[in-house]
Amino acid sequence: MAQYEVLLKVLDKLREEAPEEYKSYHPNANDTEKLNAARSKAYIHLFLKVKCGITSFKMRQSCITEGSQDGGIDAYFIDRENKKLYLIQSKFRTKEDNFTAKSISADDLIEIEVNRILKGEKTDSSGKEFNSKIQQLQKEWSEVGDQAKYNYRVYLLGNVKKLTDEQLRKLLDNCDYEILDFERSYNELVFPLCSGTYYDPKEIKITINLYNKEQSTLKQKITTKYGDYDVRIIFVPVEEVAEIMLKYKNSLLKYNPRNYLTLSENKVNQEIRRSIVDRSNNEFAVFNNGITILTDSFSLSETTGKKYEGQLILTNPQIINGGQTAYTLASISEEYKDSPDEVFKGKEVLFKIIVMPEEKEPETEFIEKLSDATNKQTTVDEADRRSNLSIQVKIQSNIYNEYGFFYERKRGEFYNGLQSKYILPSRIIDRYEFLRAYHALKGNPSEARQKGKETLFKIGNFNAIIDSSSSYKRMFFSWLLLRFLYTLEQRVSKNEWEKLEEFKKLDFGFSLRYGKMAVISAVGLIDTKEEELVNKRIFETAQKSLLSVLEKWKKFEDTVRRKEENKDYMIEGGFDLDNYYKGRTVDSDINEFYQKH
Repeated sequence: MAQYEVLLKVLDKLREEAPEEYKSYHPNANDTEKLNAARSKAYIHLFLKVKCGITSFKMRQSCITEGSQDGGIDAYFIDRENKKLYLIQSKFRTKEDNFTAKSISADDLIEIEVNRILKGEKTDSSGKEFNSKIQQLQKEWSEVGDQAKYNYRVYLLGNVKKLTDEQLRKLLDNCDYEILDFERSYNELVFPLCSGTYYDPKEIKITINLYNKEQSTLKQKITTKYGDYDVRIIFVPVEEVAEIMLKYKNSLLKYNPRNYLTLSENKVNQEIRRSIVDRSNNEFAVFNNGITILTDSFSLSETTGKKYEGQLILTNPQIINGGQTAYTLASISEEYKDSPDEVFKGKEVLFKIIVMPEEKEPETEFIEKLSDATNKQTTVDEADRRSNLSIQVKIQSNIYNEYGFFYERKRGEFYNGLQSKYILPSRIIDRYEFLRAYHALKGNPSEARQKGKETLFKIGNFNAIIDSSSSYKRMFFSWLLLRFLYTLEQRVSKNEWEKLEEFKKLDFGFSLRYGKMAVISAVGLIDTKEEELVNKRIFETAQKSLLSVLEKWKKFEDTVRRKEENKDYMIEGGFDLDNYYKGRTVDSDINEFYQKH
């Protein structure tokens, strides 16, 4: 249910973007039929925002055609820059079960009249006139001029089952199509919107200043143990970099250990800013370390028809290092948006562009080596260094798909979702708490409590703790236990029990104050079956397991106080449980006691 709940929150926030005059987006909350209709339209907005990059509500609304006589097309978008025509049919389902299981019918699909619409026919196959918005689509399409260069495709927002490719093509006038079923919707629409990575930079175009350059670029093939790479060195106008960073933000930082938000939290930004704002010459090109970019392909034209002006095109670019520089340029651009020439004119930044070999995926180790070697401006902490490991990406994906929670492998990764109120803070998993809890569940409560973030995230320790992405259910389970313990601690202090009445009678001892990791370790000794950790059952299992362990906790603490091995923790006034729970004996004590009880 969690993912569908997040989807509904997203749709409702998209509805709120509608100005007041768009009344259909603001129905009475008690009018279920109108609310569902509004969410249905907002679902199309979600696609247009994420897949087409249309951030303006009014611009998205102008693309929507759904209604009577729409020729089976609910929305369209003509992407003139990338030569694409999107034709969209959407079937939003108002209940989770239907959203995940119900299919778009053949009767719905046969209503899509691609050929008649694109040929400019005024009526559908029944002789009825297309509505005004379809006619607007036809007008815009006729004015494109180079339609033969366009790739057009039908996007089906919904499940399509029991229909072969041949059958679908017959229903869709033999048109190319793409199906965004419920899984793709969650993963390619909702998740990217929450993480701010939805505007994918498949291709970026940069205008290059050729004035006073004997040679615009340096090219060399570099051989490494990871393969051969073409490397290009080129100077790029800082204003171009600022515009690109403002547009794409986190989408350019997928391989970077930081994200757009956390790039703002550094003193280096002020130094970079001064070197741009306080200087009128091009010293920045020499003194700044530049930006390292990984890209699938590089092309440069020096014959654009404009004197001293060239064009650089990069496909699927990602900033490996220099994100701090790009962020600062973007923030300066926002500050001087009315007079950019005042600070940017004539200034450039060095680009080191590494071109990936064809049909080769970037290797995590290669990217991490690049990051370590070139990132000298600021310190990257150990947790950030682990953020892009493939095992981290898989764990994040698995937890989101199974439970609808957001594992924050990069600090501040879901700022966009929080700021826009698409997701609640309680849905976000802190990476340090996640690592500590799982380390405790595996029988190491002492280290889990006493070791700091930098120590636990060091590569040797991290690999020992997070050993397999297939264990994500137990990892999430351990984090749930910790969150539940925090909730218990809060409710004990406030005497607020609500649905946790069964815990009220327990004597927790010092488990909630000092022993949370020890409690999680004790739960780890329970033989929990895999089927108990599936979807919603995991929440019931966590509560039941904690109750079982905490019922015996007072007895556990009484027992360890009397043990000879723990005499070092005896102090004036009693037993030092704070240091005990960080000490050398707690691991074995938990194991010994709960194996017997």
